[in-house]
Amino acid sequence: MAPLVAAVSDIQREPAYARALTAGRTAFGSAWRPTVQSVASGRIELLGNHLDYNGGPVLAAAIDRRVVVLLDEAGDADSIHVCSADTSSDTFVLSPTNLGDWQNAGSPREPADYVRGLIAAARSREEHSLRRGVRLAFAGDVPIGFGVSSSAALCVALTLALVPNPLTFTETVLLAQEAEHRAGTPCGTMDQSASVAGGVIRYDGASLTVEQLHPDLGDYVFVVADSGVDRALGASAYPTRVKEANRIRSLAGSALRHPVEHPAQLDASSFERLTAGADPVLDPTLTARLRHIVTETERVAAGMTALREADWRRFGTLMTASGRSSAGDYDISHPQVEELVAEIQRVDGVLGSRMMGGGGGGTALTLMRRDRIEMLETALRAGYYARYGMEDRPGVIQPCAFAGPAQIKTV
Repeated sequence: MAPLVAAVSDIQREPAYARALTAGRTAFGSAWRPTVQSVASGRIELLGNHLDYNGGPVLAAAIDRRVVVLLDEAGDADSIHVCSADTSSDTFVLSPTNLGDWQNAGSPREPADYVRGLIAAARSREEHSLRRGVRLAFAGDVPIGFGVSSSAALCVALTLALVPNPLTFTETVLLAQEAEHRAGTPCGTMDQSASVAGGVIRYDGASLTVEQLHPDLGDYVFVVADSGVDRALGASAYPTRVKEANRIRSLAGSALRHPVEHPAQLDASSFERLTAGADPVLDPTLTARLRHIVTETERVAAGMTALREADWRRFGTLMTASGRSSAGDYDISHPQVEELVAEIQRVDGVLGSRMMGGGGGGTALTLMRRDRIEMLETALRAGYYARYGMEDRPGVIQPCAFAGPAQIKTV
């Protein structure tokens, strides 16, 4: 893809813009005039759970929940002053020189860790310069802990704002990913790819490329429902699953006598060779993990056909099957999330529902009739949410529209 260009829509219309502007002026004074504006979206993962780092395909979409970063260049020569509108009124000051090759010792504790990660990532690559002497503020409406990649949206927006040289699609994705890694969040590049590309994409985990898709949802909508179970990617089963995937790749390569670069390149016949017989190559745990990878790859292929034909009933069925495989064979869900999914599936107008994201909590993604959203919320507030003391909590049901690409604008 070509380098990202100036915004084609008005960033000032983003809901988070006003809060970022107010926070910046409160922190830096009324003379603060941001000359760089960037925006990036969170994402939903439609099909292809945990396939990105397995070298498989994922269907994903950028959503209308976004992070806005505003920046001016009137700060101290080697300092980056940062204000987060959503977490604290405090301003933190970072020195790129002093950060060096910074790497967080644990999981991210605050937004500053992602800024530190991006600064260190940019400094580690000689081809990228870094804006210094700047004051920036950011705000977002991407729910944190929802499994819709709030950290990826922040890191993409920070990458665009803080790196002045023109970036290609791939450069933006890899810098934002490294920022997350340095902050302590293990992740692939699917989240960042969806945020940078915008719209609906087919992401290829082997080549790190995307294909832009243009589905017509008609009377249907994707809805995200909060389970109330907090999740954090760095503390989830994600790192363990990555290690298991690498073990599958190594064992499969030796047994099949040819290199296996990614587990997702193994098909159903390879699965049988690795798991059948009295002395299978893979133990029961790795067998279950590979079964999910193989069948989920098949579901994405079927989902592509359903999406292109606008066969949303078929797509919903695939989503439900994906969730069962993710919870069972891949063992990344949570009992409470599965309870939520089961309750959602009993509501009229729901075509499919599944756990979404890294696992261990977070949200359920649902495909349903648009005119049944109120019915869904009423049922859940009287049922699941009442059982867990969440019946009056706002924002537990969030319908999502597809959003445009990440953007950078100088004014």
